[in-house]
Amino acid sequence: MNLFDTIKGWISPRPLPSVVQYGRGIHALPNPEEKEEFERASDSFIRGDILSGYKHFLSSLIHQGRGFPHPHLSFEHIDDTLHFNLYQGYAHIIGKVTVSSLEAYADIAMSRPLHVAIKRRFLERDFQLTYCRFSETDGAIKLSIRIDNATITPQKIFFPLREISLNADFEKEFIAGEFDASLLLDTEHILSIAPEKIASHYAFMQQWIRETKQSLIGLLSNDNTGMASFSYLALLLQIDYLLLPRKKIAKNINDKINGYFMDDEKLTEDKNADLEQYLGELETMDIETFSTQFYDASYTFSPFDQALHDEIAAFIDESLNKVRWYKHNHSNYVISVIYRYISLYILYNYGLHPSLRSLFHLHVEVYASPFFKAQGEAELYDPVTQTFRKSLIEQRIRESIEPYSNRYKGLNNFADLINYSDLDHFSQSFYLQIKNLDYTES
Repeated sequence: MNLFDTIKGWISPRPLPSVVQYGRGIHALPNPEEKEEFERASDSFIRGDILSGYKHFLSSLIHQGRGFPHPHLSFEHIDDTLHFNLYQGYAHIIGKVTVSSLEAYADIAMSRPLHVAIKRRFLERDFQLTYCRFSETDGAIKLSIRIDNATITPQKIFFPLREISLNADFEKEFIAGEFDASLLLDTEHILSIAPEKIASHYAFMQQWIRETKQSLIGLLSNDNTGMASFSYLALLLQIDYLLLPRKKIAKNINDKINGYFMDDEKLTEDKNADLEQYLGELETMDIETFSTQFYDASYTFSPFDQALHDEIAAFIDESLNKVRWYKHNHSNYVISVIYRYISLYILYNYGLHPSLRSLFHLHVEVYASPFFKAQGEAELYDPVTQTFRKSLIEQRIRESIEPYSNRYKGLNNFADLINYSDLDHFSQSFYLQIKNLDYTES
């Protein structure tokens, strides 16, 4: 860094990265030395210093911020063994490392009261897993891994540890949603959600469902199936992203969204009917049932694989082409829905760089300003006066971009290139700028 850059940093310090607290990603920032710790782990393994290598590797996984009563990952070196605890939602992974091996397990559920269908499911799941296996020990169903350290590398630790974490959480969540959460073992780390927050979430869900149904009156015909699809999908994505339900609601939303895109045999009208029916189930769900679907927990691994920016840009291009088609055919209602859908779908379906996640979240905030206002956050757009908080949006774009501009020299702040004429112009200009972001490392 030269003298000019140093003085500039004193006068106008680089903003801290923003942390998104919504959606199913990790609600914290990666370790700023993640890459360096990973490389130190590799160097230690090459030198044959196994335990030191594991310390560096585990350190690379530790996130910054989002405090819980317990850390999401901790380790302790006692004599010739490294002991660690890792949390992933419902899952608590307990592990130990010696010079010769890593052994880790997660307690899933009590074996005796489990329905035979679940036990059969575990046997079937074993064939789908690469590194870990289910077993029954002392009346408990466990998911375990063992890694031989003879030819260990950071990559050979990462994928097995990620697999056991994601799958232990997935199976415990499945049991809690489909059967009975009281069957689960080792759940003391799960945090409850305040009743007033759940009541607010319930009220917003009901409001969004009513508004969506109202907006589609007169449009539900064979000529408007695409409009209905975007409306229903955007609503389910918004419920999932902003309210973050767990257990059965989360599973059902995932099944409905994936079923829409993966079932090529079914007509779009029938797919829409399925989505509409499930939204009806959510609308008639009482708040007592709704409240059982929420909890808070810490996470170590993202459930998403990192997407290339080219993939994101291609999806934006494809979606904006649909906007142009609907504009050409004078179907103006669905345009704002597609703009809202783009960000929600990307946040739902892709692993994103923290800067991109923050930017797409910003777009969600603009379109769902009343929700964020109710959460005590700043309102970025006033739907009554149809005005933007331009200075605050520009600040948020800057906070999303500039913390990473040293690493990505072509990553430029585009806040002054946004069109604030109305929501449609805002979205069009916003997505075009995101599409052209340059994540080439310097």
